[in-house]
Amino acid sequence: MNFIDRSAHFFAVSIRKHNPNAASETALKYALSLLINTIVAFIVTYIICFFTSHVAQVTVGIVAFLFIRYFSGGLHMSSSLSCCIFTIGIFVILGHVDFPYHYAGYFCDAASIAIFFKTAPNGIENVSRIKPKYYPLLKWICMVTAASNFFIQSPVFSAAFLMQAVLTTTPAYNLRDFVERRSFHES
Repeated sequence: MNFIDRSAHFFAVSIRKHNPNAASETALKYALSLLINTIVAFIVTYIICFFTSHVAQVTVGIVAFLFIRYFSGGLHMSSSLSCCIFTIGIFVILGHVDFPYHYAGYFCDAASIAIFFKTAPNGIENVSRIKPKYYPLLKWICMVTAASNFFIQSPVFSAAFLMQAVLTTTPAYNLRDFVERRSFHES
């Protein structure tokens, strides 16, 4: 068990001990694991970006990434530690994106739209409360959001949208499975 799961277990047991009417220990552990994972990812990301003077840029990147992720879905890691490490990596990269929009941004946005058209939403069936009848609308929201960057012309948005679009693809899921089999075995 990694430090995130151990902390979540500790807090879940403590909550149940002091409040027997609280949710089940399993439900508390799951919710606390998500919360701790998110807090750690944000803190580490902001510490890194503070020392590199990219706090504003990483904030924009995180907002864009999480907004599009809500509608597009995408892969989830199987362990809280691998999720935290992966999230930190994505956020730090978004905080340090530096390319001229007119060269790479148009390509990133066009690629994002094409990928979202093919794959979005993906992997939200057991995670989101959004009903399947709205999935075509989610696809359009993703594509229109990515297309809006043709007018905004933000390299950070381009990178965030493309990263998230790639995370909805089958090759991303296959790569995740390969890496987790090799690297993130936890006992």
